[in-house]
Amino acid sequence: MYRSILSLLVIFLIFTSCRDEKSDASVKQVKGDTEALSFHDVGLLPKDFQTCKAEKCPKIRVNYLKFREDREAAKEMNRYNEKNLIKIFDNSEVASEAKDVKAAVSEFIQDFQNFKKDFPEAEAEYEVEISQSVLSQTKKLLVLETNFYLFTGGAHGYGATRYANFDIASGELLGKNDLFSDLDAFTDFAEKEFRKKHEIPEGENINSKGFFFEKDKFALPENIAVTKNRVILIYNRYEAASYAEGELKLSFPKNKVSEWLNY
Repeated sequence: MYRSILSLLVIFLIFTSCRDEKSDASVKQVKGDTEALSFHDVGLLPKDFQTCKAEKCPKIRVNYLKFREDREAAKEMNRYNEKNLIKIFDNSEVASEAKDVKAAVSEFIQDFQNFKKDFPEAEAEYEVEISQSVLSQTKKLLVLETNFYLFTGGAHGYGATRYANFDIASGELLGKNDLFSDLDAFTDFAEKEFRKKHEIPEGENINSKGFFFEKDKFALPENIAVTKNRVILIYNRYEAASYAEGELKLSFPKNKVSEWLNY
């Protein structure tokens, strides 16, 4: 009797150990100022939505990061991140009213199914693909990179890269004025590098090579990443050039621009 109980106890401990190892394997950590910041991947596919079991659904491949909310900073980062992910589903006509990413995908599915009901002969298919990763982390700053592609008909869909720079201590989403101690000086530097790369002489109109900066004046892009070793600027399609030009990128060694940085 004693041996039987002992054997059962050993089996239980082995099973529990394996289960814990499996669950912990999906949790990753980012070291912050005071303690580890843990996060995991969240994935959404058509099978995760009840409506897709009864009706045809668009192509859905959504993967994003969620931080474990054991710190107030992590709660703030999740709130900002989810809000920015929902914006991917906004279009020029109607902004998404979803409260979370899964609800935004549900709206996307409903739009597709309504479209198919109204135009059953239409061959157009909807598609959304989102992937997210930690591009860089230091003791003070964490940078998320989001890549996405959204198609709702037409000649082509729209894809872009988005960066989000977070203060690890507070969880605050940082803008250009937070990242740079002298934004004007950095902008002047970036313009010189942009002109050099695209062979636009100083004094010549910045749009002379087909770019379309507003009011013919150089401007920094919406997406800037301050990583451990570099500062990266991404102009997504239509931001400074035509769709055909694709993504425009500038990247500088951090030590070359450190005098204008706060992080």
